[in-house]
Amino acid sequence: DAAGGLTAPLRFALRLIEARIALARGDLDGARQLAGRAVPTDATQRTERIRLDARLDAAGGRPGAAAARLAALDPNAVDDPTAVAATLWDYARRAPAPTEAHGGDAAWQALLRAYNEALTPLQQQSAWEAWRQSHPHHIAALAEPPAPGTTSMPARIALFLPLSGALADAARAVRDGFLAAYLASAPPPWQTVRLYDTASAAMSARYQEALAADADLIVGPLAKEATRRMWALDPRLPVLALNTVPAGVAGAAGAAQRAQFALAAEDDGRAIGQRLGADGVQRIVLFRGGAWAERAAAALEANLAAETQLVAAGVLRDVKDVTTSVARTLGVEASNERHAALARHLRGTVQFTARRRRDVDAVVALVDADYLASLRAALAFHFAADMPIYVSSQALRAAGDAQELNGARVCGMPWQLFPPRQKAALQGPFDHMDGAMEALFAFGADAFRIANHMEALGHGAQLPGGAGLLSLGEDGVVRRELAWAAVRNGRFEPLVAP
Repeated sequence: DAAGGLTAPLRFALRLIEARIALARGDLDGARQLAGRAVPTDATQRTERIRLDARLDAAGGRPGAAAARLAALDPNAVDDPTAVAATLWDYARRAPAPTEAHGGDAAWQALLRAYNEALTPLQQQSAWEAWRQSHPHHIAALAEPPAPGTTSMPARIALFLPLSGALADAARAVRDGFLAAYLASAPPPWQTVRLYDTASAAMSARYQEALAADADLIVGPLAKEATRRMWALDPRLPVLALNTVPAGVAGAAGAAQRAQFALAAEDDGRAIGQRLGADGVQRIVLFRGGAWAERAAAALEANLAAETQLVAAGVLRDVKDVTTSVARTLGVEASNERHAALARHLRGTVQFTARRRRDVDAVVALVDADYLASLRAALAFHFAADMPIYVSSQALRAAGDAQELNGARVCGMPWQLFPPRQKAALQGPFDHMDGAMEALFAFGADAFRIANHMEALGHGAQLPGGAGLLSLGEDGVVRRELAWAAVRNGRFEPLVAP
């Protein structure tokens, strides 16, 4: 060991250098092992170790934990506190909600929650400045958070929704969420929103009306076909479409100032596939039901880690057939068939208990709430109650249904799993809202949030929203990183990356 003959402070310095080199090479496990052997001998070295641990957290997919480590530092113990504060904010803007899952002191948590829940750059700036007045010596007060200037906020927003016709109920939920967020943001007097019913006139006519009204941004339309027609117009106004269009449609990919935002089933599949790899799950069985689940399943398989194998899959077409499908997928049906064949061969009574296949680590359920209860009962009946089960957001009617999900790992919208403080204020004045309508309300509120952060998203920023941690891909599609919860005693508890 090269450090054997060194003094304790020099041994620490050497281990620190070795860990940094390993991290630079992409050897995260090696860097962690070396960091674990770096024992600080004084306050300065303890600070250096904390900064290294923060880098390791961030590299391991836990930017919230990284930010929390730096937020706990004393600025007077850091050589370059302003640079550390800037790094802290870089980690924080990449951290999914809820912030409590990542720890940190109470002052930092209060700031991050207020900053993340702010709906516009103007609100974000105000939240930070007010907090800084009360905490002038906190390290997070030494660098300005990454909020774009108010000049990037659109002054005149045209909201395109099918407020009549078959999609009217969905459109009204989106409209209510958008306008509730607009009013809650305490908008400046120069920002206005004007509604356009896309179901009662041609898309080209509505677009010309928005042009004539000097709109700065179009938000919508909502229907997929209407979105395709909007893209076909090749609009010169910036557009935040509330659906997606195929990549082959003219201008669909890489168009300047043109983005697409949708609550896509693929987001759930992507999230579960990535989570299985992070949890080290090697062999899974999958149950899916409904057209949306086919898309989610395809995204899941595309995002499975190399060491994660899908060993069996069952399609649930009717609640009455769930038990049979589970028996077939878990090999219980084959076990019974072997018993019958053995009994015929021996021509007598054979003591036998059917068993499921034992080479499965977890169950993935891409089903809605109606199927989930039956699926879990069938799993218990067929000796699989002890297997971890990963559940998509489609199983969430509302947060009040958590009791039905006890023991499950659930991905979903932060709005439903870990409601922001503003949820009650935004949603309170509206009629009963749960399930799909609640999700669409949150979607509308996020559409307003995105409309005011289009420039920042275009420069790679990430935006904590009710529908997930939002970012903009090179194809112009807004990606959603969903929140994760473990359900215990009827409560959603934050489940951070291992």
